[in-house]
Amino acid sequence: MFESFVAAPAHIAIEFLGFLVMGGAALLALTRPGFVAHSPFGRLSGFFGFGVLAAAQVLHGGAFLQSDGADVLIALRAGGAALVGIALIGGLRQTPAAALLPVFELKEPRLLLAAAAALAVSVVAFGSALRHRRGALRLALGMLLLTAAEVLTAAAPNARFGRGVVVEYAYAAHMAKILGFLVLGAWLWTAARSSIRTRFVGAFVGLLVLVVLALSSALTAVIARNIERDQLARVEAQLRSAVELIEDEVTGELLDKIQLIADTPLAKSGIATRNRAALREGAAGVLLREPFEEDFLIFMNEQREILGAHGNGPVTALDEPAKPLSTLDLLKLAGSEVVADIAGGPADSSVSVELIGRTAVVIAAQRVRDPVDVSRPVGIAAMGRYIDIRLIDQITERLKPARASLVVVDRLVATRLADPIGVRRLLPQDLVAEMNLSEDPLSREHVVGSRNYFSAYESLSTAGGEPVGTLILSAPASIVAETRDDVTRTLFLVALGVAAIVLLLAFLSGRRIARPIQVLTAAAGAVREGNLGARAEVSGEDEVGQLGESFNQMTASLATMTDDLRDAAREEQNLRARIEAIVQSMADGLVAVDAQRRVLAFNAQAAKLTGVRRSQALGKPIESVLEVKDSQGTRVHVPIYDLAEGSLTGVFLARRGDDPIPIALTSAVLKDEVGRPTGAVAVFHDMSREREVERMKSEFLANISHELRTPLTPIKGYAQILDRKDLPKTKTKGFVKGILESTARLERIVELLVDFAAMEAGRLAPRTTPVDVGPIVESLVADWRKRSPNHKWVTHVRTRLPRVVGDERLLRRSLEEVLDNAVKFSPQGGTIRVEARATASVNGKARRGVQLIVSDDGIGMAKEDLPRIFSDFSQIDASETRTYGGLGLGLSFVQRIVAVHQGTIEVESEPDRGTSITITVPAVEQGKAAPRKPQPRAAAKKATPTRVKRRA
Repeated sequence: MFESFVAAPAHIAIEFLGFLVMGGAALLALTRPGFVAHSPFGRLSGFFGFGVLAAAQVLHGGAFLQSDGADVLIALRAGGAALVGIALIGGLRQTPAAALLPVFELKEPRLLLAAAAALAVSVVAFGSALRHRRGALRLALGMLLLTAAEVLTAAAPNARFGRGVVVEYAYAAHMAKILGFLVLGAWLWTAARSSIRTRFVGAFVGLLVLVVLALSSALTAVIARNIERDQLARVEAQLRSAVELIEDEVTGELLDKIQLIADTPLAKSGIATRNRAALREGAAGVLLREPFEEDFLIFMNEQREILGAHGNGPVTALDEPAKPLSTLDLLKLAGSEVVADIAGGPADSSVSVELIGRTAVVIAAQRVRDPVDVSRPVGIAAMGRYIDIRLIDQITERLKPARASLVVVDRLVATRLADPIGVRRLLPQDLVAEMNLSEDPLSREHVVGSRNYFSAYESLSTAGGEPVGTLILSAPASIVAETRDDVTRTLFLVALGVAAIVLLLAFLSGRRIARPIQVLTAAAGAVREGNLGARAEVSGEDEVGQLGESFNQMTASLATMTDDLRDAAREEQNLRARIEAIVQSMADGLVAVDAQRRVLAFNAQAAKLTGVRRSQALGKPIESVLEVKDSQGTRVHVPIYDLAEGSLTGVFLARRGDDPIPIALTSAVLKDEVGRPTGAVAVFHDMSREREVERMKSEFLANISHELRTPLTPIKGYAQILDRKDLPKTKTKGFVKGILESTARLERIVELLVDFAAMEAGRLAPRTTPVDVGPIVESLVADWRKRSPNHKWVTHVRTRLPRVVGDERLLRRSLEEVLDNAVKFSPQGGTIRVEARATASVNGKARRGVQLIVSDDGIGMAKEDLPRIFSDFSQIDASETRTYGGLGLGLSFVQRIVAVHQGTIEVESEPDRGTSITITVPAVEQGKAAPRKPQPRAAAKKATPTRVKRRA
């Protein structure tokens, strides 16, 4: 929640920043004349005024006074602002700004007094700004923002984060306050920036604020998170006790009661003789006793005809009088499943929680037998208790300070929460969906009304497992706020101590650094005026002392060397700029050598291609830096070695610590005015991409020719046999079956190529209709079980799978490719497992989906081969003598189909241990079925994360 992770650190940072600003203003008001006032009285008044405001920041920031509306805080803020206003007026005796002070008629002076004082200071500062006083406008704006903060605080004086009384005014007040402190900090910086010492101290202060904010945020977040986790676990444990109270204690108590009542002569004789009056009076008499006051009692015959009853219906409020059971209530209770179990079954007793209409009730029933012939049943006695506000109140009293609530269907039946709430806020729809997927109690922190609660949720169910309602237990989150107050107080006090030490050290260090710099500044000013003989009297062995000595040496030689240095610097700069522009603008590697064949220039691309750093290459012989070999690994003599022109192709550049790369190299000679060689330049281009394209082209042609030849060979052979010979009918059918199977395989290859090309071109538009995945899985597995009988097929399709939106044909194709891989790469047989199940997250987001998992016991893959399996036309074994065929498009095609469906695909594999592929596709969202347009190839890859990992 916001209060747990943001409010406390922000509170510390704001109040600590305010303390530093006010404390700094107090020191400047006392030590720097003219900052606030020139007169001693005005300076003293400003010192005390800002000091009082700093003290107010300490009291509130350290959580000693937690409410912004505390009388002491209001008095300190108003008094401090008044003293600052007096200081400003004393420093502006001759300005009409004092006449602008407004006269306030405060209806609630306790709340608006500080705002009035701050506004007065803002008006006076604005009057000073009209007289062109630098920085006064910032002071006016800062105090005006603090005025707004005080007014907003007066609108919500008792607001406290994490205590359940936070309103929008509190957030707005803190925002106005931090803006005001920042503006006032800028005002202080305007006055302090002329001094290096104050700037040094100011930099330390800024760093200190950042450190305080980081530490307070981290500590408060960790502590609050741990406390919240413990509170949620505690509420869950209490909720289990509440559920046990209903499902164990209440049900057991009612069952014991009804068994005793059913065995009484009143029940046996009254039901056997159909004595309705006696039964009504007996039921009323039983319920007058103390253990039975909240129960109801019903006597009925074997046909569930009510003979006598007494009791009250559900109560919705504690102060509401109970109403007797109506005839409709009795009929509903007589028709409950518990009573039906006794009337229509062999059991003598039954008890359960049931949903009667829109009300939850605990009901127990007992068969009543004839007083003479105990083997003959004569009727049924039922006793129950409504789960209403009375039972909710009992749970609340037992589990204080937690408060219980009950939601039945979509109606809040009873609650002990004080805030007016609705079912959607107490039990949101997303939580209902999460509860349906979880068997354990759920818990979360949320806001009800304006208060924070830790709530736990668990469903009440019948004996048959049917949900009846949701029991909610909510505990106030006050312990987190109390702990946060303690942490805030401790952190603020520690920050104050650290700030005092840091400021003292910064002040002393700043003085030591600033003094020699001031001397150097004075000497530099003299040099600027033309006194080149000026000397800086700075001594020491540190950097400042060395700077002073260097300064003196510089001024001694400056008169004679100024023109020469200027010309040399200009020429060197121009030369460096030209060479750098030439070298660094090239996309290819460039090496330049001098007449002695030593490297003069070596650009970044050359360093990348050779694996040699520029610093290592400069000055070295070109033969030791640029090593070129042919395809057999023999070193090639490059023209640049001889300072000659020439070109080379089909050669390889040796790289340090890596494989050689193919390059194309061109050399040119640099000559002087008389034509003598003064150096040479070589440019070499990386040809790896071109060679990779050629390799992929050759590999693709080899793969497709092999894959097309494989089904064509049996087609041609069987056809020739059928054409030349008259064969028996059985053999003819076998040959025709072989031709059809090879034709189907050929058709599948062509269809894969066509679909892949269409998808690459963006012309394959998948249909977007609701699809049931379960039948697809079962159909494909049944087909493959016939096609591959030497494998053991294990199928596990969960019931009630959600439907997905997509193209059934493409989804079937995807699963077909995965199953084909599982069969292909487990040639010795083995088990292939296919599972379809629902999931609550897709791509790391909370969303319903369907997972399709295909696992085999085949050859598996090595870790280094996993990243390549989704590449186009890529195979682990791409040689012409490879064991397993294929175009290398299967998984790449599957990945694109999954991407179009906004899903994910994951692969786990290990050599000789098999492979597992998991496809996750989002399900149809409730109330939504909007189709999505197919994405282009680049967008699809970006939208679909594919993870590959070794199987544990």
